Amino acid sequence: MIEMQDVNKWYGSYHALVDIRETVAAGEVVVVCGPSGSGKSTLIRTLNRLEPIQGGRILVDGQDIHAAGTDVNAFRSRIGFVFQQFNL
Repeated sequence: MIEMQDVNKWYGSYHALVDIRETVAAGEVVVVCGPSGSGKSTLIRTLNRLEPIQGGRILVDGQDIHAAGTDVNAFRSRIGFVFQQFNL
């Protein structure tokens, strides 16, 4: 369902996501947890194309979501996530 292949994200010289590799099967429930600054929010934002990646690929149902020509609005209409703060 979701596959991350060597995903990398930088903010200037800060390497926020380093060669992330993960596969999440359809129906699988995943929790992303870790200390502040470990890249949790950045990872989630790249999965919804709210942040660009500088390396690797993210596939959803076999489609590279960061590929040129991807209809971002159509893609996002199928994705949801829960914010950390209830009022967001």
